[in-house]
Amino acid sequence: MPDNQSTRGENTQRPPTHQLDMAGGSDFEVPGVRGRMERLEFAGGLVLYRLEFEALKDCTLQVQSSFDEPWMGSALHIQGRSTMVLPTGQEYPLNPDRALLMRVDPSGTCFRLKAGELVRHIGVSTTITSLARRYGGSLPTDLNEFTPNYGNTCVVNAVPPSARLRNIAALIYSPQTDGLSRHLMLEGYAGVLLAEAIELCCSLPLRRTVFAHWEKQALADVMQWITESLDQPLSAPILAEKAGLKESRLDQLFRHTQNRSCAEYIRQERMTLAHALLRTGEYPVKVVAAQSGYNHVSNFSRAYRAHFGESPARTLRRGQGGTL
Repeated sequence: MPDNQSTRGENTQRPPTHQLDMAGGSDFEVPGVRGRMERLEFAGGLVLYRLEFEALKDCTLQVQSSFDEPWMGSALHIQGRSTMVLPTGQEYPLNPDRALLMRVDPSGTCFRLKAGELVRHIGVSTTITSLARRYGGSLPTDLNEFTPNYGNTCVVNAVPPSARLRNIAALIYSPQTDGLSRHLMLEGYAGVLLAEAIELCCSLPLRRTVFAHWEKQALADVMQWITESLDQPLSAPILAEKAGLKESRLDQLFRHTQNRSCAEYIRQERMTLAHALLRTGEYPVKVVAAQSGYNHVSNFSRAYRAHFGESPARTLRRGQGGTL
C-alpha cells in the first residue's frame, strides 16, 4: 500500500491559476471565474480599472501589469474579499475595510479567491513621471519609497479606507457616471481616489496617539454594542454617554483606530450586515432594511446605493441566483 504522505500528495490539488491582462478591458470568463473588466486611460496619465467578477470555485487570478516604468497605484474592493500574493510570497488581504497604495514591478502578482465570492474592485494607477507633474515637478518626500528605478521594487502600504475614499469608490460604480460627461467625471473621481489613498498613507504616523487603557476598553465595549444592536437606534451621543466618554473623545478614538467617525463606523457596520443578508437571497429588502436599523426602505436603498454603487434589489437578485 502507498504510504499516507504519498496518498495525500496525490489527492491534494492546488486551486487553478488564470491570467488576466490588465492592459485589456472587456467581459472575461475563465474556468471558475466570470465577470467583466473596464480599463480607462486618461490624458493626464491616470488609468482606472473597474472589475466585477464572481468566483465559481476556489481559484487564483494572476494579473499582468500594464507598466514598464516606475508607477504607483491604489486598490480597493468595494465588495468581496481576496488575498493579494506578491511574487515575493508576501500576502495582503483585500476587503472593503482595507485599501492598498502600492507599486509592484516584478510580474506574477496573484489574487486568491474563494468559491462564491463576488468582488467589485477599483484600482487607479499612474506612472511616477505623470504623478510628479501633478505635484509641480517632484513628489513629496513621504513617497520616496515609490520612486526607485523600474525593476524589482515591491512596496505595499495598507490603510483603512476613509469615508471619503469609500464614497468616491461607490460613485465610480454609480449609474450617474454613464451620462454625457462620463469620461470627464470618471477621470475626476479617479484622481480624487488616488489622492485620498496617498493622503491616508502619508498620515499614518499620526495614529500614534496614546490612549488610556480604560479608553481602549470603552471603545471595545462601544464597538461590541454596535455589533449587537444594529437593528436599534444608535448614535454617537448615546454611545458616548453609555461608555462614560465625551462625544468628541469617542469620535477621536474612532478616527485614530478605525479612520472614521463613530457615525461613519455605525453606517459601515449597518451596510456590511445588509450586504451579507441580501447575499443569502433569503430576505426581502424590507426585512433587511429593518434588521440594519432603517425604518424606511427608501432611506435604506439610498444609503445602500451610495455605499456599494448598486441597489439592494440587485444584490438580492444575485443572491437568488441571478446574473452579475
